[in-house]
Amino acid sequence: MPRSLSPAPDAGRLALWGLRPGCDRPDIPLQGSPERCEARAAVQDSTGRVLVLERLGSGSVARRGRIGAFLLGLAQDGLPVPAPMADPDGRILIQDQGAYWQLSPFVPGDPLPQPDYVDQPERGIHLGRFLASLRRAGAGSRDFDGEPGFSLPGYIKTLMATIAQRQPDLHRELTPILAAATPLAEAWPDLETAPCHGDFHPGNVIWRGTGVAAVIDWEFAGHRPVLFDAANCLGCVGIEEPAALVRGLAPALLRTLRDEACLPPRALALLPEMILALRMAWLSEWLRRNDRAMIDLEVRFMRLLANSLDTLLPAWKTILEAGTGPVH
Repeated sequence: MPRSLSPAPDAGRLALWGLRPGCDRPDIPLQGSPERCEARAAVQDSTGRVLVLERLGSGSVARRGRIGAFLLGLAQDGLPVPAPMADPDGRILIQDQGAYWQLSPFVPGDPLPQPDYVDQPERGIHLGRFLASLRRAGAGSRDFDGEPGFSLPGYIKTLMATIAQRQPDLHRELTPILAAATPLAEAWPDLETAPCHGDFHPGNVIWRGTGVAAVIDWEFAGHRPVLFDAANCLGCVGIEEPAALVRGLAPALLRTLRDEACLPPRALALLPEMILALRMAWLSEWLRRNDRAMIDLEVRFMRLLANSLDTLLPAWKTILEAGTGPVH
């Protein structure tokens, strides 16, 4: 079916789930990336309940099914995730009019105060508790068994080859910066892994006050090194304000993971390198958008991280060992 003729997500499709349609809700903005499905919209059933309806690409259906099953398991364990809803036959992916559809609850929330949130340790505590709960609840999951393992060093190698062809000056700038992440690349095959969100950061959280109402955008979920999600989150804090890596949200997150027995020493030792390496995924996004300002900001932040690896880990260890520290 040509994309221009693809069916639109509208409230009438709620009948596929055995629900009485209400109306479309274009007035409700949806948080998260709209690029992770073909189309999505807020819709309302006849009871006034607001839901999120997504049209999925056929190439993503199998994986979205695995992710949906994973989220259902997490929701059953009490984690705040908007798990997909099943139709009367128990299906969470429904084919109709040549398209695949998924329905999930809409979770309202409060705006994230950027950049002030980096100085709020309460958010770090709630994020840490969520990651610890995810680690426990996901421990027995088999939903991602059989998927090829993700190699961040391999991803970076491929991306750098593309950058070398298209932007050789940027490649020369990045090469010495990424050399600082060599210990992570060498250790990667032997790192302990667990099911992770894959793109965990404050913007993919629906907040209620400073608490976590829901975590969204699970399209990159899968087996990753155990501090993968924490590293991505900390990188997003650091690019807002590099000094915030040792105050406010960041140390509160690390302390909570420690208190929940989710901060293994070997993973902690490579956490600064993991943060640095994960910024390449963000750089790839800025390159795709040709966002020059963000490309320049990202490279500056990566250079700062590379130059701070020897000081960042001792600072965290001091904070963790003290039990208190510059969190405000």
